[in-house]
Amino acid sequence: MIENYDNIYNEPYCVKDGCLYETVERKGKVTMVRLCDYVPVLKSEITFDDGIECRKAFEVGAVHSNGTTMPTVTVTADEMSSMKWLIEKWGSLGSYSPANNTLGKIRHAIMSTKADVEFRTVYSQTGWRPIGERYEFLMPSSDSQFTVELQGKLNAYHWSTPASSDKLFYLTAMLENGLLPQRVMLPLLAVTFLSPLEHFLKAASCEPKFITALVGKTGTRKSTTAALMCSFFGSFTASTLPMSFHDTANSILSNIYSLKDVLTCVDDLHPNGVYGDSEMKSTAQNLARFYGDRIGRARLNSKIELQPSRSPTGMCLVTAEYVPEISQSGLARYFIVEMKADDIDLVLMT
Repeated sequence: MIENYDNIYNEPYCVKDGCLYETVERKGKVTMVRLCDYVPVLKSEITFDDGIECRKAFEVGAVHSNGTTMPTVTVTADEMSSMKWLIEKWGSLGSYSPANNTLGKIRHAIMSTKADVEFRTVYSQTGWRPIGERYEFLMPSSDSQFTVELQGKLNAYHWSTPASSDKLFYLTAMLENGLLPQRVMLPLLAVTFLSPLEHFLKAASCEPKFITALVGKTGTRKSTTAALMCSFFGSFTASTLPMSFHDTANSILSNIYSLKDVLTCVDDLHPNGVYGDSEMKSTAQNLARFYGDRIGRARLNSKIELQPSRSPTGMCLVTAEYVPEISQSGLARYFIVEMKADDIDLVLMT
């Protein structure tokens, strides 16, 4: 329940019998006009920051006059403008009086809530960011002062408790003692630890412009190896890699923009029939351009205005059963690492 109803809104709004009213002066007489049968309040204002644009959203809660606590909902700035979300999110409980501009008045009342409103920023891109007077590395983490949220399978990116010195010593020994042959391990470690430097390399005009491909037959544990490297930045297995060649090129471009200064993987380039092969080869070609030229696709919004380009901002591994059959210039942007059936020590790889 919401307490202190009498003080929850600025004038001309007030609460009576658990309902939202507007105080109206007509011909020198003050009357109260009921707007809806519940008391909606603004709980928080959220800024979603993707590194280029900032979008606003609002968390709104309410208590119905019948005593029902209505679920807290998150609405975008556009939804708040139209107010259609009242019925869409709250159903019959979200009904309102059918008078002129009632929706506008309910919105105005919500936005003029006098209760404490939390203002917070949610980042939707990882990596280095100047915040205040210092650089911060943004990553989903339970103990971070910054909130970073990634969507879909990208939510496997996170940092947990830092490793102890003993665990780091064990990891170093494992990597040095033949888990993979050096012709595979060294390039993979290099691209893995190059990833967090990408921001500063770009600032120095020497941004890495290539993509690494693990190429080998089925059963050589390419995906498992890629998952091991990606797990420096999260928790991955061969079946939970961030992206695959079955994803669309647009979705891949959106994801790799969000994964700034970390390593990611596009998994499983394999023979897939005439039409499937054509799509996968197109994706492989696009990836070569995305990372080889560090450019994104130009887009127009609904108002035919040019949107900011979102280029790749980290490093990428590709797993493939064959060397991508793409243009010569596209293939030149791939660093090919061949994996053979007996490369991995399966006793160490647990």
